[in-house]
Amino acid sequence: MRLRFPVLLLLAGLVTWLIVDRVQAQQPATPPFLRTPDQIRALIAASANGGYVPGETLVKFRDGTAPVDQTRALSAVRRGTTGAATRWIGDVLLITTPDNADAPTIAATLAQQPEVEWAQPNYVRKRKLRPNDPAYSLQWNMDLINLPAAWDINHGASSAVTVALVDSGVNTINTTPTFPLWTGRAFENVAIPFRVNPDIAASRVKAGRDFVFWGGAVLDLDGHGTQVAGTILQDTNNNLGTAGVAYQASLLPLKVCLGYWDLQLLLGAANVPGFANPDDTGCPDDAIGQAIRFAADSGAQVINVSLSGSAPSPFLRDALNYAVSHGSFIAMAVGNEFEDGNPVEYPAAYGAQIDGAIAVGAVNRSSKRAPYSNTGSYMEIVAPGGDFNDGGIDGLITQVGLDFNDSDFTLVTKPRFDRYALISAEGTSVATPHVSGVAAMLYAQGITSPAAIESAIERTATDLGTRGRDSEYGFGLVNARAAVRGLGLVK
Repeated sequence: MRLRFPVLLLLAGLVTWLIVDRVQAQQPATPPFLRTPDQIRALIAASANGGYVPGETLVKFRDGTAPVDQTRALSAVRRGTTGAATRWIGDVLLITTPDNADAPTIAATLAQQPEVEWAQPNYVRKRKLRPNDPAYSLQWNMDLINLPAAWDINHGASSAVTVALVDSGVNTINTTPTFPLWTGRAFENVAIPFRVNPDIAASRVKAGRDFVFWGGAVLDLDGHGTQVAGTILQDTNNNLGTAGVAYQASLLPLKVCLGYWDLQLLLGAANVPGFANPDDTGCPDDAIGQAIRFAADSGAQVINVSLSGSAPSPFLRDALNYAVSHGSFIAMAVGNEFEDGNPVEYPAAYGAQIDGAIAVGAVNRSSKRAPYSNTGSYMEIVAPGGDFNDGGIDGLITQVGLDFNDSDFTLVTKPRFDRYALISAEGTSVATPHVSGVAAMLYAQGITSPAAIESAIERTATDLGTRGRDSEYGFGLVNARAAVRGLGLVK
C-alpha cells in the first residue's frame, strides 16, 4: 500500500514574518543523536520491508512472568542468532536481531510462547498531512465548526491545560547548531538556524522531548508538527498570522517522526554520503508509544496523534489505554488512504474500543467527506481537513508554518528553519487538531474525564450523512459552540 507523505505547501507571494527572538539559547556542543548508524540504516530500510524496522520486535510478557521464564520464551528466537540486543520501554521489551531482519516471523514465534501476551514488529507510521498546490486561503474551517461563537463562551482554553503533540516536533528554542551535511560532492559543516514560531507565545511552549533524533531541544525539520500545532493553539487576536482553536492552552511537543532533513543529518553524522530518500521518512512505533506514555506521565490533558499506518499495534493500543487511564484525552487521524483501498488505520482504529480516545476523519468546506479520508466502523468524528477539489487553494487549511521554500529538498542542499509564512495543506492530520483544541476548551471548563470529553464532542456533533452514527462521518462534524455551551455555561 502506498502511503502519502506530508509536505507543507507555501502560499505564493505571502508575507515573510519578522522573527522576534523570544528565547535565546546557546548549546555548547551538539547533543547526542538517538540513532546509531546501524539503527539509521534499519529505519531507512523499513519502507522496503513492509513498513516495519527490520530486526526490531516489541514484546509484552504476561503479568507476573518471572525473569527466568522470560528468558525461556526468548530462547525460541535466540537460537541461531548472534549479536541480539534488548531494551526495556516501560514493561515492553524491544529486541534487536541484527542477523535476522524478519521481525514478523520473530513476532509470530514469540506470540506462541505461553509467557508472551503479544509480540509485534516495530512498525513505522506516517504523518497524515496531504500535499497540494501553493496559494492563499482563509480559515473557513473555524467557521465550519462554529468556533467564533464558542470563543464567546470559552476564550481558547487556558495555559493550565496542556496539549501534547506527538509528531515531527516544533522549534522550542532559537539556535543555530552546526551539522556535518552532504551537499552533493562532499561533507560540509553547515550551520542551520532554527527560530520559534512568532505566532505561538514562547511562554506557552514547554520543552518537550525528542524520541527519535537527538538528545537536544525539540526542533521541527519537517514542518508537519508546526502546522498541526498551529491549528491546535496558535495565538489569536494578536494582529499576526492565523488563529488557533485553543489559543491559550500550553503545548508539549514530543518528536517521534523523522522527516527528510532529520534523516539527512543523521546520515551525515554517520558519515554516509548521498541524499536521503523521502519515502524512508516516518514515525516508529517505539517512539510513538513512549511519547504517548510520557505525555500522560507529564500531566498532558490532551494528546494529538496526527499519524497512522495500516498495521495493528498492541504496543500502541496499550499506550493509549495507559494514557486514558491517567487522565489524557486522545485524538487520532484515521488516515488518507480511502482512494488507495481504504485500509483500517492504526492507532485510530483503537479509538472505538477506548472511551476517551477518538478517531478523526476529514471533511471539506462543503461539509462533505474529503475524498482521501478513510471510512470504517471505527470512525467517530469528523473535522475540517480541506479538499483541493472543493474550491482549489481556498478549500485547504491554512496556518502560519515553516517557510517550505527554505527546506524543499528539491531546491536546497542547506536548509534553514527560522522563517515562517502562511502554509496551506489538507489531510486528516489537519482535521485532528481541531478536535484536540475543542477537547482542551472542554477541559478548561472542568470536564476532566477523557471519556466525558469524548462523549460531549460526539453528543453535540452536527449529524452528517446517514442519520445517526455511520462509517463515513461517525457521529458527525465537531461543533465547538454546542460542545462548550452544552457542558459550559448551560448545564
